[in-house]
Amino acid sequence: MNTPRMMAAWSPLLALLCAFAPAHAAGGLHRCEAPDGSSVYTDSACAAFDAKPSAMSTELLTRLAMDDAAFNADSSRARSLSSAIHVRRAPQAGCARSTGQLSLDLLASFAMGDVNRIAESVHWPGLRHRQAQVVMNRLMQLARTSLVDASFWPGLGSGGGSAGAMQLTFDHPTRVMEVGVERYAGCYFVRF
Repeated sequence: MNTPRMMAAWSPLLALLCAFAPAHAAGGLHRCEAPDGSSVYTDSACAAFDAKPSAMSTELLTRLAMDDAAFNADSSRARSLSSAIHVRRAPQAGCARSTGQLSLDLLASFAMGDVNRIAESVHWPGLRHRQAQVVMNRLMQLARTSLVDASFWPGLGSGGGSAGAMQLTFDHPTRVMEVGVERYAGCYFVRF
């Protein structure tokens, strides 16, 4: 058997497989091109942003696959989630006074599966009844999923009271959601 010929015959197929293999790592993450030409990364349909679907680079997909593999290899993360319930502040302690506390509140509330505790971390002022119902319905759906990470990113938000963005990572199915973080009356809240 001639190994160099065999390798040459299989090389195009192998290259094709390598190009598409990392696509699974992106999970529900999509790259969209907005009408102004900017890129939007989202876990929702591109149409929600009046954008068109656009392909992610192979480099990005590979990095996502590597991050996903490293994350899944970290078993200590699962142990820290179970202890998050014990770190969550008591309701009598008021609101989250830091973005770190907001992150812990969200992790623990999702670990408990309690939609009312999750709702405590939501910025409700200014929402009309219909808007609040939509947010509450979304929270009820999300409460059935497992939140595995809540990372704060300062300076990514937009608007007057924006403090940044919180990137929420859910498991089963793996997906990432970015929500705004608002500072209101000395406390931090997420905006869906």
